[in-house]
Amino acid sequence: MQLTSLLRSAATMAVLSVLSLLLFQTAQAQMETALYNFCSVGGVNLCLDGEYPIGPLAAGADGAFYATSDIGGTSGSGTAFTLFAEPSGGCGAGINTGNGWCEFVIYNFCSVANCADGNEPSGSLSYLNAKFDRPGNLYGTTYSGGSHNAGVVFELSSKPILSACPTGSNQSGGWCETVLYNFCSFTVADTCEDGNNPFGNLVEDSAGNLYGTVKNGVFQLSPNQQGGWDSELIYVDNFVIGGLAFDSADNLYGIDVGNLPGLGNVFKISLSQATFPHENIFTFKATSKNGIPNGPPAVDSAGNVYGTTFGTIGGDSLPGTVWKLTPVTGKKGVTYTKKILHTFTGEKGGKNPGGGVLLDSFGNIYSTAAYGGGTECQVGPGCGTVFELEASGDTYVYKLLWSFKGTDGAAPYSSPILNSAGDLYGVTSGGGANNLGTMYEVTP
Repeated sequence: MQLTSLLRSAATMAVLSVLSLLLFQTAQAQMETALYNFCSVGGVNLCLDGEYPIGPLAAGADGAFYATSDIGGTSGSGTAFTLFAEPSGGCGAGINTGNGWCEFVIYNFCSVANCADGNEPSGSLSYLNAKFDRPGNLYGTTYSGGSHNAGVVFELSSKPILSACPTGSNQSGGWCETVLYNFCSFTVADTCEDGNNPFGNLVEDSAGNLYGTVKNGVFQLSPNQQGGWDSELIYVDNFVIGGLAFDSADNLYGIDVGNLPGLGNVFKISLSQATFPHENIFTFKATSKNGIPNGPPAVDSAGNVYGTTFGTIGGDSLPGTVWKLTPVTGKKGVTYTKKILHTFTGEKGGKNPGGGVLLDSFGNIYSTAAYGGGTECQVGPGCGTVFELEASGDTYVYKLLWSFKGTDGAAPYSSPILNSAGDLYGVTSGGGANNLGTMYEVTP
């Protein structure tokens, strides 16, 4: 059976599953299921299906999920993969079987000489509006590889059934990979003027330009009249981390670690002017007991900015927080006030949230803590948790949704995604049957 037919069947099953949940829900405790254990296929020291997925997942219109692992695959240099609900006839030949789900590697990186197609896809895959291309393609970055070994921006498209991949693209697995841009293509005094080593998500503005983060700032990638892409480093900064988010006015928000140990900034870039003016809207200071900001920020329709802190400041080991920045208009213009929505204890509720947050349409917040949790964990300082901050007016009520035990996953470094039935899906970078990561579902 063709993979597209399997995905179509899986999408039908997913819709029926959602309907049954809506019709027959009863009050019950949260449940977690490890839907797939990575490194289930491979030989000695080689996980052909990928290992240590970081996520987050991208949800396709076909009912499947897509993500990357930064190592594993046929060359050990990372994979892009899809996961979909197992049809009644099984996953099929060449497709890996999990716990009611199927995993298929759609691309193995470093499949061409010198890893010209990219190496270490450490960021997330993104579905974009495809103003310049046909819908259904996926976009992402690799941290290294490419013509200058400084990383690439790539596009993944499904391989035509009766023909080869388009000229100039690479084939491995069932999809075609096209390198849209090689970083460090312009150097001055041995520095990469166009950026190097991208990490994090890609976002798209209303004109079809792409934006992402590199080791030394924020880049804009624009389609040119020759059918290629032009890159510009629109904001030079010190170690931007986590990724970017847009507000409704096409302003970009991101996070850096600052110029001094223990500092971290939330910044805003305006795309309304050709000079791309920017400002630090808030600085987390070294004297704070809240940790340094990390992960991609999230912005709601009112312009409030949300995120997490993780790590150590001033020699203190801190469990982390969830924070909110609210814009306030005054005589000096717009300033932002910070509110800590939740402070972790490092015990049952988890500690060190590292993947930003997910907002639902009711203002509730979902995310993960990479460590801490219940005493059942057999790996390291706790296996991590999935949690919710339920909005109640201007306050939030913390809810522990799941505490990982190791056998069902460990170290979830990215926030989950949410479906219409309230189910949460995500990946852990460790734990599972092979201790090399899982895809999980938390069901209400």
